[in-house]
Amino acid sequence: MKNYAIISNRYKDEKGQLAKQVSDEIVKKGGKCYLFNNVDDATGEYRIINHNDIPKEVECVITIGGDGTLLHAAKDLKSKDVVFVGVNKGTLGFLAEVNQNQIEEAIDRLFEDDFQMESRMMLEGEVIRDGKTVYSGNVLNEIVIHRGGDFAVINLEVFVNNQLLGNYTADGMILATPTGSTAYNLSAGGPVARPDSKMIIMTPICPHTIGNMSIIFSQKDVLEIYVGPPKHLKIERRNVCFDGDSIFDIISGDVIRVRKAKEETKIAKLDDSSFLQAIKDKIGD
Repeated sequence: MKNYAIISNRYKDEKGQLAKQVSDEIVKKGGKCYLFNNVDDATGEYRIINHNDIPKEVECVITIGGDGTLLHAAKDLKSKDVVFVGVNKGTLGFLAEVNQNQIEEAIDRLFEDDFQMESRMMLEGEVIRDGKTVYSGNVLNEIVIHRGGDFAVINLEVFVNNQLLGNYTADGMILATPTGSTAYNLSAGGPVARPDSKMIIMTPICPHTIGNMSIIFSQKDVLEIYVGPPKHLKIERRNVCFDGDSIFDIISGDVIRVRKAKEETKIAKLDDSSFLQAIKDKIGD
């Protein structure tokens, strides 16, 4: 691959210095590179990268920041047929696996197509209100239904393929992909899955019922979560969050429908270590 776009998080990559270093290395090897900043300089908030701004010849998108930067890019560019690589300036870096001291080697391997390409499953979620879709989005990690600013628990009724699974009283619910299994799902006590597997993981957040554990569903299943009434009538503070940043307020009677998305995210795996070794290195004792 010789045509690249770099998406840099300026909070992690101050003044875009690392982005320029990566770009210079690509150009030195005879490649093309386009630079993007996903932080709005005026507001300091995350800025959506318009997929139309990415030139058609771009084959690979390199993100510089942490896992969140790659998640944002994957969501913004879900319609683009590109391979993602993450340079880690964050913390754990399950997605952004390339360290700063590995950049030259990583670019060499990308130019020579010397990597394994993993297709990661995404989830498609929509909020349905009075029979109409009022919000929708795709995620690479997870969709989280949460009590938001209310200290009271949230009541949820879960249906799978139109069949009632059960009622949950909890702080919320996580619907995660295998890629997202090592994120919020893991912190909430959910299982870890191989990132290239295909499944939907449902994990209650602090459930108020003994025995409410995670459940793993097939990639073919469709989940519908009905939002129950709040504890304090006429006070609606709950929300649904798509991969940590796209937040939408939900109210009683809303239905959050979750299924496997048509799109997938292609990630170039440059680290030769196994998934189990990565788990041991990053979250082991």
